[in-house]
Amino acid sequence: MAQATPFGSAWQGSLRDLAYIINNIRRVRAFGRLTLRNTARMGLAHLYFRSGRLVHVVGNRGGANITLTDLAEWTLATIRFERGIAMGGEGINAEQERLFDDVLMRLQRRGVVLTPERPRIIESHIVAAARAEQLITPFEWRVLVESTRRVSLAVAHLVGPREAMNVLRDILDDCSSSFPALSGLQIAPSGYLQVTRNAQFDRVPRREILEGFAALITICEYFCLPIIGEVDAHRLIIQALGDVGPALVSLGVFQINRQLLSR
Repeated sequence: MAQATPFGSAWQGSLRDLAYIINNIRRVRAFGRLTLRNTARMGLAHLYFRSGRLVHVVGNRGGANITLTDLAEWTLATIRFERGIAMGGEGINAEQERLFDDVLMRLQRRGVVLTPERPRIIESHIVAAARAEQLITPFEWRVLVESTRRVSLAVAHLVGPREAMNVLRDILDDCSSSFPALSGLQIAPSGYLQVTRNAQFDRVPRREILEGFAALITICEYFCLPIIGEVDAHRLIIQALGDVGPALVSLGVFQINRQLLSR
């Protein structure tokens, strides 16, 4: 049973930051739980550390080996390390620790995870885009805003408009903590996104905005899951997105899980 201590603090970011955060966990010999949520398809992994060493792995797809092997194929995810959350006992062996290191190296070779060169723990600051970074286009922005409106209507269909607005605002707040690029947004009563700080979107990298919206849609799907089930929740989001779905797929913001739909 995991237990949280009152002095816990969090490090968070996207999957690209995984190696940086792992290095910091090991450097300060931290103990706590690293949570990874796949934002390209359904996937959840909890990695527990003690004195900077990986001691336990649990995931939604099975045991440690299955979870780590699945992690090697991830492309997009939010990650959050919470200090002071401990798992009793040690659930993995030395071979599985090496497997985790191999997975981390594979993700770095694929370019999914950045190779550490300097500390890059993300707390709550928006980093201006380098000149070489590509920015979001007006068309892409309209697609992202419209997709959020449609998903919000799907959530409202399940829980009612008032409750849906509260849920969506909580989800946006949660995403903003992991993706500072979204901190300049708020959900209007109409269900549309409103930009509260326009200037930042002229300097935030396109990649960070796309990753943030991918997390936003995925978390909305996760919210629906316990209400109508995994398969119907995925179908609901697909139906809600409608003709903007293909554009989101091409942007890497949404992925249709055909294996899930074939159940």
